[in-house]
Amino acid sequence: MTTLPRSQRAALIVCGGESRRMGQSKPHLPFGNETMLQRVVRIVSPTVEEVVLLTSKVQELPLLPYDYVVLPDRVEQQGPAAALYEGLKHVAGWAEAAIVLGCDLPLVTQASIEFLFEQLASHDAAMPRHEGFPQPLAAAYAVQAMDTFENVLASGNQKLLACIKPLATRWIDEGELRAIDPNVGLLRNVNTPDAYREALQLAGLPHPLED
Repeated sequence: MTTLPRSQRAALIVCGGESRRMGQSKPHLPFGNETMLQRVVRIVSPTVEEVVLLTSKVQELPLLPYDYVVLPDRVEQQGPAAALYEGLKHVAGWAEAAIVLGCDLPLVTQASIEFLFEQLASHDAAMPRHEGFPQPLAAAYAVQAMDTFENVLASGNQKLLACIKPLATRWIDEGELRAIDPNVGLLRNVNTPDAYREALQLAGLPHPLED
């Protein structure tokens, strides 16, 4: 399969979650000599033309030594579906596709990102499923998918799963990802202290609060 050139790709990094299960701000979590958000942005930046950080309406982010754009929620706690719609709309003037990643995916690899863009082809989305569940915050989307998002949101349904259900999606199973990345970092969300500890171990990094 062919893939889009870097000049037609964007990255939308979702930073605005409440981090209730983690107990602290996930973008600021230490991960080696950088924060978790810094790591995700560092990994994704070479694969895209522009990085867009989707944040809550008022949110402090760690300093990032990379080029990026901040796109705050238009409405307080508007939810990820509306944030993704705004992100796709923001890049629609030049981009053909966008990789969407949570800021809590520090083990994501460039190879996995390239694979998603490649699999997108003529689909609306290229999206992994994990234990049968779609992973919309670890997926590639054609920018045209924003039209479907807009229609669903306009109907009054703010749920992300409702927005992706009508899309023509290339579903990707875990085995396909494992062949590219044995750690399957694309599916390893750091949502809890235990997941944080495991991600650090897989990356070969010390826990900042443990010996």
